[in-house]
Amino acid sequence: MENPMKRVPSTTKGLVAVLTVCALFSWPAFAQNKGGNLISVLRADPKGLVLAFPSAGDTQLVSGKIYEGLLNYSSDLKPMPSLAKAWEVSPDGSTYTFKLQPGVKWSDGEDFTSADVVFSLSEMLPKTNAAAKQALEQVKSVTAPDAQTVVITLKRPVPYFLMVFPRQQMPMMPKHIYEGTDYATNPHNAKPIGTGPFKLQEWQRGSYIRLVRNDSYWNKDRPDLDSITYRIMPDAASRGIALETGDVQVATSLEVSSTDIARFKTNADIEMTPKGWEYYSAQAMVEFNLRKPLLSDARFRQALSYAVDRQFVLDHIWGGLGRIATGPIGASIPYYTPDVPKYDFDVGKAKKLLDDMGLKADSDGMRHDEKGNSVKVSLLVLPGEPYDRLAEYVREAWKGIGVETDLQTTDLGTCYDRLSNWNFDAAVFTLGQLADPGIGSRSYYHSSNIKKGSPFSNVVGYSNPDVDKWYDEAAVEMDPAKRGKLYADIQRELVADAPMIWLLDLDRLTIYHKSVHNLVTDGFGPRGAWDQAYLDQ
Repeated sequence: MENPMKRVPSTTKGLVAVLTVCALFSWPAFAQNKGGNLISVLRADPKGLVLAFPSAGDTQLVSGKIYEGLLNYSSDLKPMPSLAKAWEVSPDGSTYTFKLQPGVKWSDGEDFTSADVVFSLSEMLPKTNAAAKQALEQVKSVTAPDAQTVVITLKRPVPYFLMVFPRQQMPMMPKHIYEGTDYATNPHNAKPIGTGPFKLQEWQRGSYIRLVRNDSYWNKDRPDLDSITYRIMPDAASRGIALETGDVQVATSLEVSSTDIARFKTNADIEMTPKGWEYYSAQAMVEFNLRKPLLSDARFRQALSYAVDRQFVLDHIWGGLGRIATGPIGASIPYYTPDVPKYDFDVGKAKKLLDDMGLKADSDGMRHDEKGNSVKVSLLVLPGEPYDRLAEYVREAWKGIGVETDLQTTDLGTCYDRLSNWNFDAAVFTLGQLADPGIGSRSYYHSSNIKKGSPFSNVVGYSNPDVDKWYDEAAVEMDPAKRGKLYADIQRELVADAPMIWLLDLDRLTIYHKSVHNLVTDGFGPRGAWDQAYLDQ
């Protein structure tokens, strides 16, 4: 009799054929070089190191080596084995069966089993991470027939379900550490326990974070490195110099300036690659707090958008690293459409919108409302270059249409806290697209995600019943053509409403010395495991 689990619905065949090919993802018996300490850099201390909580890039850079998910993803966004060595999908697309790697242990020596997966997906992650809760909303049950098997049953099929299991978004958490505790105050949050190739040895705040090889790692041939040290360096110029001199061996384009990047292009000892950012596909934007009186008016938001020259931002602030964004779904993401309202640089149109609102200009060109109050917006700035330069440009651009801007710079943690608690007017920020609109953009614009506690949710307070309805329908629509139409409607409606100024679809770079090898091996690059990375000795 045919095994019914081998009959896969056509909409998911390309993703789940892994059962017949997972043996291709075999690991080498030995590395070219073992040992060594790889030195990377962070802009600031991470807020924490536990991926189960909403986590920013700095956390993911470090903790992507400590934790693992059921799956990993290639640079072309195909699922690959991780803690799950194989998986099957039922013919109707409603049941997913994962077979776990044998012999996996947590870094404290305890066995990793299917009970940890059930705990992570059913108990902890839906309570600690709004994005994980949304990704799992169609899950009916998670069961463990035996210690090496997990069965996930859905309420109805979900077209992107195999894309929700990376370590960065859906990390497996140790049941024996967290069950029955207050997750937020668990003492192990300060020294996380994971199954990944590295474990935390030491965190000297303001100085460095050191990871060392996890000798209990289930893949005995990995990792090749002895340790990874992240130096905490708040000054961008110092980070660039350290990378150039070799005091730091790896950084990303987030940690260095566009001027540094231009200089590195002529340095024969430094390599740069855009590979490894495919899952995130970040966008740069200005977010608006729609709860604020002026910003609650779409005409005001549209005027601010028309006043910004995106081509200037791309060429002179981001050094050409990206493309002009047209809306809430980036051009590299499935179901993108360019058929949306356009906000070409047009100062005249911006001024007319403000005139129509009754915001008249004084003799000096600056505007006031009918009560004589100055038209003013505070702009919260994500710390670091090029965000500081972008904010300076935006201030001048908005001044050109008579809007005064108060720049508010702060440290990374405070910036995230203010966004999480809606304490801002507008904000310079970046958000990842996360491979599929059902995982990424839906988190930022669906009204169910208007919740305090995370900067990676609907912090702008956007609420549109039609957009909610289309997102909900697209989340379970298995016909790609119908799903594409729903996302096209979403993009057109959102761009017309302008809850953000979508500026650029960013090209991020991983920058490293030639002595470093096998650094980028999946769709997460520097946020991945680095279990295959090695150094010339």
